[in-house]
Order: sequence, then C-alpha cells, then structure tokens
Amino acid sequence: MSAQKIHRTLLKPGPDQARAQLEELASKLAPEHKAAGERLRAVAAELARRGLEVTVVDYHDASWQLEAVLPEARHLGPVTVDHDADGTGCQLAWEQWADIADDAAAAQAAGIVAALLHGLAPAG
Repeated sequence: MSAQKIHRTLLKPGPDQARAQLEELASKLAPEHKAAGERLRAVAAELARRGLEVTVVDYHDASWQLEAVLPEARHLGPVTVDHDADGTGCQLAWEQWADIADDAAAAQAAGIVAALLHGLAPAG
C-alpha cells in the first residue's frame, strides 16, 4: 500500500494575495472540483483576512483541506476545514488535549468547551 502524497501550501497573509494563490492552485483542478472548492477558497481568504496562518493541504486526488493556526498561539494546534462534495458545507475539526488532573484544570477544560459552543450558538 502506497502512502498518499500530499502537498502543503502556506498562503500569504493578506486576503488578496491568499486569493491569488488559491486561484493559481485551483486552476490545476478539474472544473467540477474547482467549482466544489469555490466556497472553501472564500473561507481561506477570510481566515487570512482575520490574521490566521492558513495552509492548503492538497491530497492530489482533487481533495483539499485547510489548516488554520493562530500565529501567536501555535500551541493550540490547527483547526482543519474540509468541504463536502458539492462545496456548500464544511466540517470544522480541532483536536486538543486538555489537562483535567485537578478541579481547576477540569473547570478550565469545561470553560473552553462552553466558550466554543456558546460562540457558535446563534444569538437569541
């Protein structure tokens, strides 16, 4: 079994430069894959605009995913963004181990989860 080849491209920090890089990368895709990834490219440009470091991970099978890192907090690891087959939805993933060895650490871990979910919930 051969290992899947991947290519990683770190996007330039400005949204216009990132968008130009993304369009260059997308120009090598088949038309249907280019169309499906259009919204993901918009997400990548917006992440760059917000000051995140964005890497495009190209799996050479026409699938892309993004990895976004907060430059001043690299220890938090990347958030991964994948798009669905038609390009209208995306999956967000973040894996992080948290210390829960004592009550204070457990409270901090619970606070992170609560902040994330409250931040995603629609204002009501």
